[in-house]
Amino acid sequence: MPSLKSLPIAGQPPRAWRSLDEMLAPPVPSRELGPEAPPDDATSRRSVLQLLGASAALATLGGCLKPPDEKILPYTRQPPEVTPGNPLHYASASVIDGRATGLLITASEGRPTKIEGNPEHPSSRGAAGPLEQAELLRLYDPQRLKVVQYRTQPRSWRDFLQAAVTRARALREAKGEGLRFLVGPGSSPLVGSLRQRLLESYPQAKFFSWSAIPLQQIHDGAQLAFGGAYETRLDLSQAKVVLSLDSDLLAALPGTLSLMRQWADKRDPAKGPMSRLYAVETNLTVTGMNADHRIRQKPTDVARFGLSLLGRLAAGVPALSRYAQLVQRFPLSAEDSRVADALAKDLMVAGRGALVSVGPRQPPVLHAAAHAINSALGSACTAQAKPVLHDSDAGPRALRRLAEEMRKGSVDTLVVTAWNPVYGAPFDLNFGKALSQVPNSVYHSLYLDETAERAGWVIPALHPLESWGDARAHDGTVSFVQPLISPLYAGVTEAEVLAAFLGEGDRTAYTQLRELWQTRAPEGFELNWEKWLADGFIEGSGTPPERLQVRHDQIFAAAMQLPQRETTPGYEINIVPDYKVWDGRFANVSWLQELPDPVTKLTWENAALLAPKTAEKLGLAQGDRVELGLSGPPAHAPVVIAPGHAEDCVTVAMGYGRRSEAEALCNGVGFDTAALRHTDAPWFAAGLTVTPAGSRARLAQTQEHHSMEGRLIAASTSLAKLKETSEGLAEHRGVPLTFHKPVEYPGHKWGMAIDLSRCTGCSACMVACQSENNIPVVGKEQVAKSREMHWLRIDRYFLGEDTANPGVVLQPLMCVHCESAPCEYVCPVNATVHSDEGLNEMIYNRCVGTRYCSNNCPYKVRRFNFFSYTSDYADTEKMAFNPDVTVRSRGVMEKCTYCVQRIERARISTRVQGRGMRDGDVVTACQQACPTQAIVFGDLNDGAAKVSKLHAEERRYDLLFELGTRPRTAYLARVTNPNPELA
Repeated sequence: MPSLKSLPIAGQPPRAWRSLDEMLAPPVPSRELGPEAPPDDATSRRSVLQLLGASAALATLGGCLKPPDEKILPYTRQPPEVTPGNPLHYASASVIDGRATGLLITASEGRPTKIEGNPEHPSSRGAAGPLEQAELLRLYDPQRLKVVQYRTQPRSWRDFLQAAVTRARALREAKGEGLRFLVGPGSSPLVGSLRQRLLESYPQAKFFSWSAIPLQQIHDGAQLAFGGAYETRLDLSQAKVVLSLDSDLLAALPGTLSLMRQWADKRDPAKGPMSRLYAVETNLTVTGMNADHRIRQKPTDVARFGLSLLGRLAAGVPALSRYAQLVQRFPLSAEDSRVADALAKDLMVAGRGALVSVGPRQPPVLHAAAHAINSALGSACTAQAKPVLHDSDAGPRALRRLAEEMRKGSVDTLVVTAWNPVYGAPFDLNFGKALSQVPNSVYHSLYLDETAERAGWVIPALHPLESWGDARAHDGTVSFVQPLISPLYAGVTEAEVLAAFLGEGDRTAYTQLRELWQTRAPEGFELNWEKWLADGFIEGSGTPPERLQVRHDQIFAAAMQLPQRETTPGYEINIVPDYKVWDGRFANVSWLQELPDPVTKLTWENAALLAPKTAEKLGLAQGDRVELGLSGPPAHAPVVIAPGHAEDCVTVAMGYGRRSEAEALCNGVGFDTAALRHTDAPWFAAGLTVTPAGSRARLAQTQEHHSMEGRLIAASTSLAKLKETSEGLAEHRGVPLTFHKPVEYPGHKWGMAIDLSRCTGCSACMVACQSENNIPVVGKEQVAKSREMHWLRIDRYFLGEDTANPGVVLQPLMCVHCESAPCEYVCPVNATVHSDEGLNEMIYNRCVGTRYCSNNCPYKVRRFNFFSYTSDYADTEKMAFNPDVTVRSRGVMEKCTYCVQRIERARISTRVQGRGMRDGDVVTACQQACPTQAIVFGDLNDGAAKVSKLHAEERRYDLLFELGTRPRTAYLARVTNPNPELA
C-alpha cells in the first residue's frame, strides 16, 4: 500500500466546500494526447512502433496505476489547504439512473474516507442513503476492472482510440448506419451535448436507453394523461392524506431523501396536524411499515384497486364523474370496499392536501388515473415538469427493439455504457447471445461482469469519486461530480468513451466539462465556475413545473381496456428492486450484502417471500427451498415466511445470483430472477408455479423474534390515545429507586433522543455508523451464528392480533450509555468505564475478551471480534478506514461510542476558535445520515439544546426503565394517525 504522504491529489483539485479562498489555482490540463488518425493509404512506421510499445508495456504492467488525467501534486509539495490530521470536505454528487444526489465527501490526506449528504443540495438536504454511502467501498474495491481489454487480452487506451478512429471513418462514410449506443438513463448536460454531436456526425445512428429499474411506465402514464412525456414532482410538506399505490416513498432510495424529511415533519404531533398514510402493496415495504392503514393486494390487483377508487371519487368530485362505472367494472371484496370508501372520503376532505402516488412498476393507466385524481382534487403536493432524463423510453421495450436489430444483423458497432444488460435484461431477450453476434462491441464498466464477458472492447470506468462530470437532480438542479483522488486504475469516463467516436477521445472529461459550461454561461464564468464546484450545484437551475390539462377521455378509455380479473391458474410473481444491492450494481459491496433487509432482516442473499397462509397451503416452512417456474427454467430459492404479504403470490428481489468470477464477493450469492422476468411482464405476472425442492437452506437473519411479549420496548400509540399513553409513559422515565447515587457532570453531559415517529427504518444510519467507525463485515456464516458486528441495529416488531396483516413499529438501538451500566461492574480489567462527561467508554487495549460485559448488557448492543476480520483486507480496502477511529483486532469487545472522535474534534475546533461548544457542533454519524432527523445528539446540561427539549417531551420514555440502568438515550413513542372510520 502506498504511503499516505505519497498519495497524489488530482491536479485539477476538487473545490473545498466553502473554502475557495484557500484553494490553489487549478493548473492547465496537460494530458498527453492520443495517437492521430493514420493516413488513408498506410500507417507510418513510427506510429506502429509507438502503438506496439504502448501495448507491450500495458500487457506487462497490467496491474499498474494509470497516469492521472491532469498534473498531480505530490505530498513532497504539500498543498497549503491540507493540514495532516484535519480532513477536508468537498461537494460532489452520486448519480444513479441519471438522477444526481448532492454529497459532501470527507477526504483525509488525499483519500476519501466518508460520504455524507450535502446540506444545501435540494435532493439530499444533508442526508445520505445506503447506496450513496456505499460508493466509498466501490471506490476501493480491489476487484474493479483495472485495464482495457480486447477479446479478454489486455490493451491500452491508445489501442482503443486507434481502433475507434479507424471504425469511425468507416461509419462516417456509411452515415452511421449500423452504429448503436446503449446507454443508461442519463441527465448529464455534457453527455447530452455529446449525444447530439454524435447524431449530427452519424445521422443514421441510434441511441437506446435502458435500466433494469422501471422508468418507462412513468412516462407512458404521463403521455396518456397529458399527451407528452412529463415526470411528477412531489411535495409532502403540504400533504394531509397520502395514498401510496406500490410507491415506496419512505425508503432511502434515489430521489426520496428530501421526501422523507418532509414526511417526518408532518408526523410530529407537537408540530401541528399530522398527515395520514395509506399503502396499497403486495409485500411489506418500508413505506408499508410506516403506513397508518395498509391494504394487501396481489401485484396485478393494485391497479384495479386504484381504478375502483377513481370510480368512487366520481360521486363527490364533478371533474371525475365520467369514471363512475369503474366501481362496477373493478369490484372489490367487502373489506376492501369499506377501506376504499373511507379512503375516497378522506382524500376529498383533504382536497389540496391530498396526494396519490404510484410506483414505477405499475402500468401506465394507473399512473394516468393518479394524475386525474390529483388534478381534480387540486393537489398542491404534486406538479408536472419536463423529464430531466434524455430518454423517456428507458426499459425493456427499448432493449427489445435493439435486440431485434442485433439478431437481424443490422448492428455493426454497439457501444454500451448502460449497466450490465446481459445480466439485467428479461429472460426472453437472450441479450447475451445477441451481443455476441455484433461484430464490433464496446462496453464501459466498473467491473468485468456478465456483459463484459460477451463484449469485444471492455473499457474500465472511473468511479464517481475519481471523475469529472455533471448531472441533474430530481428537480432538474444541475449538479457536478468532481474527483477526490487520482484514478486508482486505468479508467475513463462515459464522456471520454463517447468522445472517442468524435475523434476527441484524448480530451479529458474535465476539459470537455469546463468548455461546455463556459459556452453556456460565458459571462463571469471563472467566478461562477469556482462557486459551482465549491457548492456542488448551480443554484436556481431546476426546471420549472408546467400547468397541464388532463385528458380524461383517453384515461377512461384505457381504464376500460384493463382486464377485470386475471384468470391464469397458479400463483403470481412479484419482482422488486432490492433495498441493498438495487438492481445488482451494488452487489459487490460487502457493507450492503451484510446490511439486514429493512423488512425481512435477511443478509447475504435474496429469498422467496410468502404469506403465512400461502406457505401453510404449500406445506412450506422457513428456509425450505422451492423451484419457481414461469415460462422458462426454474429459479431455486429459499423461503422466508413474511407476515403482511398478500396471499397466493411470491415476492423476490432482483440483483443476486451474479455469475461473473471477477466479482468474487457476489458470485453465486442468492439466485437470479432473470428467468422470471419477461419483456411483456418484467415485474409481475400470473401463472407462477411453486414446487418444493425437498431441501433446506440456512438463512442469515439478524432478527428472528418479532414480538415484544407484552413488554414496553418500542412504544407505539395512536393520536387519539396520545394523552392516555403519555400519562403511562411517565412511569417509564426519570431516576428510578436505586442505591446508586446520581453523578453530577459539571461540564458536558452527552445524550441522545430517538423519535420513533420519524424513523422509517431505512437503514441509512447503519451504513453511516459502519463507515464512520471502521466496523468490519463478517460474512454469511458468522451472521447466521449471530456474530454480526453492527454497532447500531434497527429492530422491527409486529403489532396487533392480525397475524396476516400486522402493524409494525421500528426501533434503532445502539449502546444507550447507561448511567448505572451493568457492563462496567462485571469487567475484570476495567476495560469499560464511565468518562467525566457520562460516556460509557471502551478501552480496547485493556480488553481481554471475557465477554462478561456482553452477557450482562440487557440491550445486547456489544459486539465481539471472534476473528481478526480486517487482517485479510487488501491495501486499497484499508484506504477506506477512518483515521480517527482505531481498527479493532481479534478478541476485543466493541460498541457505539456516541462518535467520541467527533466530540473530540469539535472540542479542539472550538478551543481554536476561543469559544465553548454549542448545540449542533457535534453531530454523530447516524444523526448526520438520517433522512428524517429521527436521531438527535447533544449536551443534556444545555437546557436550550434540542436533545434536552426532546428528553422533556411527553412521549419520552427510557428503554427497560425497570432495570434501573438510567440510559442516556431516550426514545419518543411512535404516534400513528388512523382514520376513525377504519380504526
